[in-house]
Amino acid sequence: MTLIEAETLEALERDHGIALAPGDSRRNIVTRGVALNHLVNPVDVPEAPPQVLVFDLDDTLVRWQAAVRGAVQRLAAVVPVDREAFAQAVHRAWYGRAGDIWTGRMDLEEVTREATAAVAAGLGVTEEEAARLYRRYVGYVDELVVPYEDVEALRALAAGYRLGVATNGIGAVQRRKLDRAGLADLFAFVVVSAEVAAAKPDPAFYQAVRRIAGAPPGDIVVVGNHVARDLLPALAVGMRAVWLRRADDEPQEAAWSGPVITSLFELEAALRAMP
Repeated sequence: MTLIEAETLEALERDHGIALAPGDSRRNIVTRGVALNHLVNPVDVPEAPPQVLVFDLDDTLVRWQAAVRGAVQRLAAVVPVDREAFAQAVHRAWYGRAGDIWTGRMDLEEVTREATAAVAAGLGVTEEEAARLYRRYVGYVDELVVPYEDVEALRALAAGYRLGVATNGIGAVQRRKLDRAGLADLFAFVVVSAEVAAAKPDPAFYQAVRRIAGAPPGDIVVVGNHVARDLLPALAVGMRAVWLRRADDEPQEAAWSGPVITSLFELEAALRAMP
């Protein structure tokens, strides 16, 4: 039996010139003033499983902040420098102009010059000495950037998903981290903010990720350790997201009600549990 609103028949005749009498079919019941759409049960179509997994890099796949702290400590152990003053000088150079660095308006050579000048001013040493100290520090950072133990889980995931990296930074620096960590071969694509002129948390960065991944946003799941920077802007462009809560993370300022894991070995189960 079919229920038909009289208003629907009138609109059909008015808008399209098609006239149907209410009794044209003996199995039809025509109503007036009774809405029917809410009586039809919507069909729940499950969301398709994700096809692409996109990972943040620093402090998600590799230990970055620990490497920075360790490099300063190692430098201070072999050279008589004010550890705090050196760390503050480097931080000012990189994070004082972070917007320009992450979006490609400053290249690595320019950042190195500014960091050297900041170290010289902060420690009261010559530019030549500051350059020597900064080069040594960068070398220590390279040595200390190591992958988290659970990145081994990515090798199994790569059998069922396309994997990518989406990271703020300078292309050469970020790719060197992947190479030194032995992870570069796992990823079908790497998106670095300076190369797409947009940086997290700008949703435009994730629009670039979507284009490079070549997949609809609903087919992409972003995994990161920072809710406000990695996850919320991904949701804003229609992607899905999983918070990887590392034990050494700083407290999060933004609230998160989505999936949470504490190890990449938990990711496969979290993906299966997604609606």
